Amino acid sequence: MSESGTVKLEKADALATITLSRPDKLNALSSEMRAALGTCIADVAEDNEVRVVLLRGEGRAFCAGADLVDAPSTPLAWRDRILMAQEHHVALARMRKPVVAAVQGLAVGGGASLALAADILVLADDAKLVFPFVKLGLVPDGGAAYLLQAKLHAALALDVLLSGGTVPAAEASRLGLARRVVPPEALHAESMSLVTELLSLPWEALMLTKSMCAQYWAANLQGALSHEADAFALASTTEGHRKALAAFRNRSAKQGAR
Repeated sequence: MSESGTVKLEKADALATITLSRPDKLNALSSEMRAALGTCIADVAEDNEVRVVLLRGEGRAFCAGADLVDAPSTPLAWRDRILMAQEHHVALARMRKPVVAAVQGLAVGGGASLALAADILVLADDAKLVFPFVKLGLVPDGGAAYLLQAKLHAALALDVLLSGGTVPAAEASRLGLARRVVPPEALHAESMSLVTELLSLPWEALMLTKSMCAQYWAANLQGALSHEADAFALASTTEGHRKALAAFRNRSAKQGAR
């Protein structure tokens, strides 16, 4: 096992498990955590002994998205952060190995984007994919707009994104985003059952099937991500975002003082 303190990587029997490990902050992605996650993703993508990847979050949430406490202060810094997230999510989507995301509790903003970058979602019945970007005066990041439209009907994706909406586990199942929804206490067992099944299948067929499917929906991904990074940097300069960020930091300060 290797770990940075905020992200853990464990390999065993051709399975690589990447665990977001900042449970006291609901696995909110700090700059340090993003860098560590990128290192882990690059590691498993290049390791020929790894055939399946399991992505999970420690504690009661999968990932609360970006840690806005250390939010960038300039448009260029925001753009750099978005480009880093995009790089990670593209690597997950395009690597030859199947990626399974086990999601419990909240997957917010960039955390929801990260979950969508996986090939298969296994959801606890308390899981919620939350897309609050517009409420923060921002645009979807991490490929959220593209991924949600690619994996869901465009009209439904727009409804969710434009309203800053939430997709609970039951609705995600009904809409076809996930086939597996289980009680929280059964999430690990269900995820490992799926992983074991995948590992029992012919590796070459899995690799070729993922590559074929990814090629189909990811053909225009890079162009969409470039536009996303520019739009996010622009949104970060607006008065609406400044007010939303100030309100968030004020709430966080009050909660920390309790």
